[in-house]
Amino acid sequence: MLYNERLLYGDLWVELNGPLASVGITKNLERELGDIVIFEFIKTHGYLQQGEEFASIETIYKTYTLKSPISGFIKHANFKLCYDPTILNLFPEETEIISIDIEQLV
Repeated sequence: MLYNERLLYGDLWVELNGPLASVGITKNLERELGDIVIFEFIKTHGYLQQGEEFASIETIYKTYTLKSPISGFIKHANFKLCYDPTILNLFPEETEIISIDIEQLV
């Protein structure tokens, strides 16, 4: 198992911590989007297929849909982002959006 290994998938990062994979956005995406005003989850539980949409980010100018970079079962969704999406502007590289259990796939 890999621990504390961070991988980049386009505009998303995935940090592997044993059987769990944390997913968040990169600083580059945060800069591209600008001020985030609304964050909504599309899916918060069950199985998530690679490429499946799981959340959307709305800014003043556009909406961006987040697609899962990996497959697995959703273990945790960071609902704080729904109430305070500016956390992603302040700490994009440190904020976990969703946690996926990849061990159940093996």
